[in-house]
Amino acid sequence: MIKRLTAILAIFAVSVSIAFAQASQPAIKYSTDSSAENGDDEYEEDNSDSDIYFDFGMNLPGDQYIKISLGLNAPLNFPDPGSLFDGDSKLKFGGMGSLGYHYFLTSQFTVGVDIGFGFCVSVGSHIFNTVPVVFSGTYEPTAGRFSFPLYAGLGFAWESYSGKNYFPGLVLRSGAGSHFRINENWSVGLEAYGLVLPQFAEWHGKDGENFAGCFLDLNIVARYMF
Repeated sequence: MIKRLTAILAIFAVSVSIAFAQASQPAIKYSTDSSAENGDDEYEEDNSDSDIYFDFGMNLPGDQYIKISLGLNAPLNFPDPGSLFDGDSKLKFGGMGSLGYHYFLTSQFTVGVDIGFGFCVSVGSHIFNTVPVVFSGTYEPTAGRFSFPLYAGLGFAWESYSGKNYFPGLVLRSGAGSHFRINENWSVGLEAYGLVLPQFAEWHGKDGENFAGCFLDLNIVARYMF
């Protein structure tokens, strides 16, 4: 009888000790936000000063996203930007859309590829089409739920105008943007980038003339993060 009572008291004492130990432990918070002060915790058990905070950041190495963009395509040197507004430009405003895939090597640097389609209409109602494929690297710092991608890329393009095709054409692209993270999976933003399409026509014929078309693209962008 004494042994049983001793065992029961021992078990009770251990149980009470464990309960007090668990009660004294700080609560744990989990966040996917890059700022620990914004209060947008996904999981939160307590708000005591002794809480342990795990800040995973907005993006992590290994994260990926699919990017969809649609916007305005402005030719800059046909012959100059001002001619777009006074009616003397050989190419008028057009459009550009693209679909891309990007992968985070670190929390702030991605590599990826974008496939686009752009067009501009000429004075004679002919259409200049381009399908660029651009491989790019992006540096993307964050502040709260905002991110600011800065990117540069190199690739190739198929170009067509008035029934004549040019392939492969060289593509140079760089730009910047601003995005807002709506939730864990989606962000929206604005991006602007310069696009240069050199044509080395002299390589293909005596009457050809080398030329580099310069364009400014202004886009609305949606990204699905996973």
